[in-house]
Amino acid sequence: MRTIDKPGVLPIRHLLLDPSITEIMINGPHQIFVERGGLMSEVKGLFTSPAQLEQLVDNLIGPTGRAVTARSPMVDFRLEDGSRVNICIAPISLHGATLTIRKFTRSIRSLEDLVARGTLTTRMARFLALAVRARLNLVFSGGTGSGKTTLLGVLAGCVGPRERIVVIEDTAELDLSLPHCVRLECRPPNLEGSGGVPLGELLRNSLRMRPDRILVGEIRGDEAFEMVHAMSSGHDGSMGVLHASTPAHAIGRLELMLLSRGLSLPLWAIQKQMAASLDLVIQHAIMPDGVRRVTHVTEVSRAENDEVVLQDLFTYRLHGFDPDGRAVGEFVSTGVRPKFHEKLRLAVGEDEVASLLAPGPA
Repeated sequence: MRTIDKPGVLPIRHLLLDPSITEIMINGPHQIFVERGGLMSEVKGLFTSPAQLEQLVDNLIGPTGRAVTARSPMVDFRLEDGSRVNICIAPISLHGATLTIRKFTRSIRSLEDLVARGTLTTRMARFLALAVRARLNLVFSGGTGSGKTTLLGVLAGCVGPRERIVVIEDTAELDLSLPHCVRLECRPPNLEGSGGVPLGELLRNSLRMRPDRILVGEIRGDEAFEMVHAMSSGHDGSMGVLHASTPAHAIGRLELMLLSRGLSLPLWAIQKQMAASLDLVIQHAIMPDGVRRVTHVTEVSRAENDEVVLQDLFTYRLHGFDPDGRAVGEFVSTGVRPKFHEKLRLAVGEDEVASLLAPGPA
């Protein structure tokens, strides 16, 4: 029996089946919110008792072979359809069981789908597809639920069919239709605290698997060093996801992760390595009207004067809001000639590159 068909899942089954809902947030038995189109709304009366919510937790987590207990009160896992679930229980959750379900959606399958939703323009989409074909190293930055992993998954479709891709995730989310793709997923430690396989260990192992490119679902700790090392050691065209509010913040977070690794290197050497390894930061945001947008496509240019120099290639300029609350703005190309201009030219020719990077509305 599918998890969604189990009796204990009945109170939220209609939410799981509703294609307009992208996230379900259960804050105990008496407070449930859902996200539709980037906007939150409350749903009343789903549970009649805390026991119903406890039964839901048992039915969702049972098939995964994992457990959530007072000793180990947090757990991450995925459902059969790829939806990602996080559960917290007492004593850390004061409202009763707290569930966050990020639904896996198949409604966005191409760059055209993202253009239609206003996430980016056709010209930006063409540029990013070219960046993948030219084997640039990309970092997708933004807040939770801003569309980072979705865009990474779509752009991965631009990878050549003869390339071997290794995908590494904490909890598997990416749905990639690639002919030569190896997917690795972290394993949490058992109740005794042993047996875990963290992201960094998987990344180190992937370097021995003869990958052409490495895709990392989220960079957040020691694996930052492994990722930068991979990007600078022959695995051009690799991609990773990072939580940060701006491109500068993304670079700052990477610096901090590398410094926290305890490397016996001065900051300028770390910055020089980052500037040599990374090519683009693609910044995402959820606008106040709920629309997810790529707000910056930013080149990682060089390291100088104790900082990594960034240059925006495309930006979204917000001018205000219309009477219905919808964001009013425009995507703009800055006209900057990036350091990887020659790679782009060799891939499609000078005229195409000049057209994509011409300054003005994008």
